[in-house]
Amino acid sequence: MKLDRRSILTAATALAAAGGGARSVYAQSDYTPGTPPKTFAKKNPLARNITGKMLYIGDENNERGREWFSYSFREDGQITVRAYTEIDDGRVERDVIYTMTDKFRPLDCFVRVTVRGKFVGTGWVRVTDKQAECEVFNVTMGRVSQVVPLDVPAVHLGSHPLVVDAIGTHTFDHSKPEKIQKRTGGLSTSPTLDGSTGPFISVSSGESVTEYKGIETVKTSAGTFEAHHYHWPSQDRRHPSGNVRSQDMWVTHPDYTFVRGEVRGYLNNKTGFGRYELVEYNA
Repeated sequence: MKLDRRSILTAATALAAAGGGARSVYAQSDYTPGTPPKTFAKKNPLARNITGKMLYIGDENNERGREWFSYSFREDGQITVRAYTEIDDGRVERDVIYTMTDKFRPLDCFVRVTVRGKFVGTGWVRVTDKQAECEVFNVTMGRVSQVVPLDVPAVHLGSHPLVVDAIGTHTFDHSKPEKIQKRTGGLSTSPTLDGSTGPFISVSSGESVTEYKGIETVKTSAGTFEAHHYHWPSQDRRHPSGNVRSQDMWVTHPDYTFVRGEVRGYLNNKTGFGRYELVEYNA
């Protein structure tokens, strides 16, 4: 019997006229409206996924922002992170999709920035061992193509979500005995602390110094985690309160998932202090 679109449509119309309707087409199904679908696998067969949410908290224990994120680990080894962030202080919103190698080195990244409810800019970055290129459109420069030669292969691309900041700790070499190490090869999509400009590629100047404090038990509303504690030593610049800038971050291994963070001397509040906590986590 030959079947084509017309014969199938004619048969379906005849069934409906006879009172069979859609139920006749799915006569072998036990479907009942409102019944949830069956789960055929406990895990996503396409990728391993992590999802979560963080809160940004000020020096008076006030919520001043939030971040939703997800990781996808795929069969070919590539890792993609998605993040949406809201910073209430400056009304900064950011959408980021960042893909890396299985060694957490940057491949490409999409960033879109909104400030005070208005579009600022959007850009796509691609990174190779020799160069970083960016296609940008923003309200300041218009349409721009950017190519930046790299003296050394990039090890990290900072696009400003905390989930991406945590991934940057992968550059600390735990096979070495030194607890204080320097890092080169960092890139960024904005030079401002809140990432409210650009996006535009900038290369980190000089060396970034990281101190490893060890493994600590950290409790948040998302659970209890055995996290690795990293510290960025005090810098010369000070907050108006007199507090010297410094940062601390607690990160899980081997996925480099953010658990907790603290900054001193950075924020535009009385003391410059702020903390960040993982409040939802699903792996």
